[in-house]
Amino acid sequence: MILPTKTALKDNRDRLVRASVAGRIAPPRIFQEALAVDEGGRHFFLPAAGGIALGVHVGDRASDWVADHLMPGASVEDDGDDTPAIAGSLHLLACIGNVARDGAGRKIGVVSGKRGGMAPGFWAPQLISVEIADDVAHRLTPGDRIVVESVGRGLTLTDFPEVGLCNVSPACLDILPIQPKADGLACAVRAIVKAESAGPGLGQDCWIGDLEIAGDSVIAGSIVELHFGDLVAFADVDASTTRFYHPGRLSIGAVSHGPSPAPGHGIGVTILMTGPSGSLSAEIGQEGSLGTSLRKAADTLSRG
Repeated sequence: MILPTKTALKDNRDRLVRASVAGRIAPPRIFQEALAVDEGGRHFFLPAAGGIALGVHVGDRASDWVADHLMPGASVEDDGDDTPAIAGSLHLLACIGNVARDGAGRKIGVVSGKRGGMAPGFWAPQLISVEIADDVAHRLTPGDRIVVESVGRGLTLTDFPEVGLCNVSPACLDILPIQPKADGLACAVRAIVKAESAGPGLGQDCWIGDLEIAGDSVIAGSIVELHFGDLVAFADVDASTTRFYHPGRLSIGAVSHGPSPAPGHGIGVTILMTGPSGSLSAEIGQEGSLGTSLRKAADTLSRG
């Protein structure tokens, strides 16, 4: 296992199926349609979805880059004739923390997030991001075949069945800063967002893409200071099936892409956990991030 083990929570990982799923590094795409207009009515022409973001890593501040929905590392999509690709087996089975290999079988990095979640086949594309070391990034090209060693679909917490997991590999579960409390589980996060700030991604399958922070209504923490891989909680949002407003529920995820100049769009969060607020709570803490662990894992793989 590449990622360090930090949790003693019981789970069913020994029964999960490991499967190799393949896709391709998506080409860089710049959208010049109606959505590529800022709140002042000005068209923008910025690096957007797809390609390889050289020098951009999990752990970097998501708002530091002049870009549109930027993802760190390599953006990978399902094979197929659709352009951009819709969510297929690669997208739907990949989990954060899964190991990725290139076409030659060399381990190159780990899955760090997902992007998409609007209508299938519609802007935006359904992508996963793979955190990779800089030397790996410079030998890859758009179109290269990528294989993900997927495991995580069906993962459950034995003692907390009311808390649902999605997009979580066993390795990711081991580094999540969650602790059992008398009344359930508590997770450290960097920000707690009100449901009214939840934007694009609502109504979509919780395994597809992300949920964007489209407003500035927060209960605690700072949206501007969020980094790729930071954990964010959405109050009164349920992601047990689709993602939707549900008072008394809580959903927690990791920052997977940066903001956009387009009105109504913002930093994207790939949901990892959801449950009733009586069983799942969020607490602001510096340990509320996966960024450092995921980057270290990718660097370790690049040296192996």
